Parts: sequence; C-alpha cells; structure tokens
Amino acid sequence: MMYRIDLNCDLGEYRSPFEEQKEIAVMPFLSSANIACGVHAGDDRAIRTTIRRALELGVRIGSHPSFPDRENFGRKAMFLPEFKLREVVCRQIEEFANHASACGATMTHVKAHGALYNMAAIDLSLATVICEIIANFDSEMLVFGLANSQWVEAANITGLRIVEEAFSDRRYLSGSQLVPRASQHALITDVAEAEQQVLKMVRQNLVTSLDGVDHCLLPGTVCIHGDSADAYNFAKKLRSCLELQGIQVLYPQILR
Repeated sequence: MMYRIDLNCDLGEYRSPFEEQKEIAVMPFLSSANIACGVHAGDDRAIRTTIRRALELGVRIGSHPSFPDRENFGRKAMFLPEFKLREVVCRQIEEFANHASACGATMTHVKAHGALYNMAAIDLSLATVICEIIANFDSEMLVFGLANSQWVEAANITGLRIVEEAFSDRRYLSGSQLVPRASQHALITDVAEAEQQVLKMVRQNLVTSLDGVDHCLLPGTVCIHGDSADAYNFAKKLRSCLELQGIQVLYPQILR
C-alpha cells in the first residue's frame, strides 16, 4: 500500500534574524507552509521573504490568519462580532494573496492560527463563518483544519475541500482534541516519540490519547512547529524517517 502525507509548518512568524534563519532551515523538509499575515506576527517583508523561499523550494503556501492579538501571539481567545471577524479574516486572506501574486506565487490553502483555529475546532458556527469567508474568496481553496473537529463539518457545509490536520509534536486528549498548551504534557519534544506518533497516524489512521485510548483520524497533513527550540533537527529527522519508511511527502491528498 502506498502511503503519502503532507508536512506543513507555520512560518513568517519570526521576530529576530536568528528566528528567521531557523525558519529558512526548516523549509526544505516541508511540502506546505502556512504564512502569518502580519496580524499575530510577521510583517510585509517577512511575508514576501517566506513566500519567495517557498517558491524556490517548491513548497505550497497558504495564508495563516489570526485574531488581531499581536501582544499574545494570537493565542488568546477573543469573541468578536461576526461582522468584525469577517472583516479581519477576509482582509488577511486578501492581502496575503496580493503578496503571493506580487512574488509570482499562488496561495493554495488557508489555515487559521492559534486561538482562532482552536476555538473553531469546537465551535461549528465559528468554523462555518471562517469557511464561508474562504469560499467567498475562492471556492477552490483548500482549508486545513484539525482532524475530527468542527472544521470538517464546516467545510462540508460550505462546499470547501478539507485537509484534515494532525500534529507531530502535540499530544492528544480523548475525542482527538489537542492537549492545551498550558499543560506540561502538551508538547512532544522527543523526535522518536513524534516519529512513532506520525507513523501510526499515517499507516493506521490512529492516534493514542493521554489515557491510552486509540482514536481514528484521517490526516491529509501533519504539522511541525517551527518555533520549537530544535525545529531544524526535528523536521529533518521526521522527514528522513517518513522517507525511509516508504511514505511520500507530498502536498495534501484529500481523504474526505
């Protein structure tokens, strides 16, 4: 049986030359990148620099819109009126698409960031609003959303193609929800553990939650966090592991 998976990373979020070099180093191991739109992190230069580098490497690019919360890196829950939410998300997607076009690239997908992503994963109405915004912009656009979450239903409602996302370096609760970042058990820092989790996800369509229960999921993409301390070695080893196991790293296969 032929296995394939997309490897994505949230990029364009650097705040120093050192962090920029970390991002650049990670990119060759990816097949897609979600690029900050300047709201929770980044700026016009970071957006275009990241797009150009992705273009050189053949890495597909998507916009990574966030709540307008730069102070908290977009990780704080916000409750915006619907008209304001539509305005904020639509503006980020449109401006990112303009940057991509100016660089000779094409935006292929959208993945929400941080609290916006996590809140929509459990709130169908919020996920549907975001998917409506994406569909109104381009009905052929892919949306990356947490596997087994409300993102899947919202994409189905709005006619978008969903790429269900799993995480290489995050642990799971029962119900396929991510362990909150505030928990000491949230992050996987041991690349060997991450490799085994990803292999199980791709080959068996299963993930084991903290309580030891296996849950079914159908990932089309797996996220690597580029802001971790050892992101380069993590990404390099994970990519090598997948290829040694005969798993192709390619842009998303639509499984539902």
